[in-house]
Amino acid sequence: MCRSLLMTLWLLATPVAEASSPPVPMEVQAEDGERIPVVVLAPEGNVPNPPVAVLLHGLTRSKEDWLSDAPPTYGGALAEHLRKSGYRVHLMDARRHGERATPDAKPGALAKRAHAGDTAPYQAMIVDTVRDAQTLLAKVLAGSRPPRVLVAGYSMGAQVALLLASREPRVTHLVTMVPPYVDPVLGDAAPVNRMGSVHQAWLLLTATKDTFSTAENNRALFEAAPGRRKVRKEFDSGHALPREYLDEVRRWLSETR
Repeated sequence: MCRSLLMTLWLLATPVAEASSPPVPMEVQAEDGERIPVVVLAPEGNVPNPPVAVLLHGLTRSKEDWLSDAPPTYGGALAEHLRKSGYRVHLMDARRHGERATPDAKPGALAKRAHAGDTAPYQAMIVDTVRDAQTLLAKVLAGSRPPRVLVAGYSMGAQVALLLASREPRVTHLVTMVPPYVDPVLGDAAPVNRMGSVHQAWLLLTATKDTFSTAENNRALFEAAPGRRKVRKEFDSGHALPREYLDEVRRWLSETR
């Protein structure tokens, strides 16, 4: 079955928040030769050198979260808002997720193994995903200097987004929704070990009843970033934020330069 037919069937099966630009596949090769599945949403209008956005999904999820108006991410509304605001939006699958799924090493199982002390497989999945996102950015930004480079992530995607921002100064804006607490023993997979290098304009959304991060963990993470252009908003919810979190993201994006 050809890719165009697969894409058509997938679009028909996926509930989207609003009518949007069809996602276009993009070929990216990782440093180790793996294919990084990416789709791109073209910006509305014909503005030269548009701002760039990269959206990162949560554990056991996929890039399609950013095309569907469904919990836990409700990401289709955000992707469409960015596209209509002039962004070229890039969605990628993390290692072992989506089109890169590996039945013999499922992401949820790797996370459980990490909690039990076998951290290496989970750590590799996260660190390789950060490298993949940096490779994607390098390709997207080659030969151009867009006015804004936004990286946004939900849950594990927020973890990856923080790690990416700490390594990639070309990222100008950062939005992280309920990043899980990751023990510092996980080294380069733990954002708390890298926060001293996060200087971007940053919006951190946390939850009062988050089972994956305490109020103390969230506060420490926020305070560890040296940048002054940072905002933290807390929701009275669990790890799955209410859909209204999208309003906070839109507001922050419109007000932050």
